Amino acid sequence: MKRLKKILLLVLALVLVMPFGVRAEEEVTTIGAELPKVKVYIFEAGGCPWCEKEKDYLKGLSSYGEKFEIVTKELYVDHVDWAEGKDYELGKKVAEAFQAKGFTDAAYTGTPFVVISDMYAAAAYSEDLEGFILNAYDDGDKDIVSCLEENDECQIRAYNPDNAKYAGAKDNSDTIATIILLLVVAGIVAFTVVSRHSLKDDEVKKQEEPKEEKKEEKKEEVKKVEPVKEEKTEKETSKTSKKHKKRK
Repeated sequence: MKRLKKILLLVLALVLVMPFGVRAEEEVTTIGAELPKVKVYIFEAGGCPWCEKEKDYLKGLSSYGEKFEIVTKELYVDHVDWAEGKDYELGKKVAEAFQAKGFTDAAYTGTPFVVISDMYAAAAYSEDLEGFILNAYDDGDKDIVSCLEENDECQIRAYNPDNAKYAGAKDNSDTIATIILLLVVAGIVAFTVVSRHSLKDDEVKKQEEPKEEKKEEKKEEVKKVEPVKEEKTEKETSKTSKKHKKRK
């Protein structure tokens, strides 16, 4: 019983300490780990005003330089004659790959054609790219453009409009909360078991105490009876000796 109590108390102590350890480890990982920057690709045409405007917008974001960088590709030499640039074939390949996954705005026929990880691909000027960039940063940049530059096929997730909304850093907080909850429940169970065993021990002790008291009472009664017997024996002995004297 004592051994069981020690084990349960040890489990309870671990339950109380572990959540802090898990949280501390998570904080160390978050602080120590530096994620690679997201590459925001802009397939442009020489002299394209909307391309320059897109770059100005991106450079104005607070996360520029810290969480993402801009990589330009020459889709067309200029935006007048639309002569194919040195990166035209790559741009076409990237656009077709994204179109196959439901990115209907992915096109190599217009500029700026912007690509962010496997979350965004559209040939249109936009000022709503920060959500895509931050989600790509937290999720890890898939860098589909570099992948397709080296390979014929790359894994691209199906189009999801929710990628535009930044949900916050993915720090596994839900998982940690679940672990902490389970540990707390385990601690409560362990504490309950220990308490029940303690109560049972107390009840057993209470039941044993009256028995011991009765034993003591019997011992006292026996002690009281024994002197009486001794007195009777002495009286009988004295009577017997008197009778012997009379006979003499």
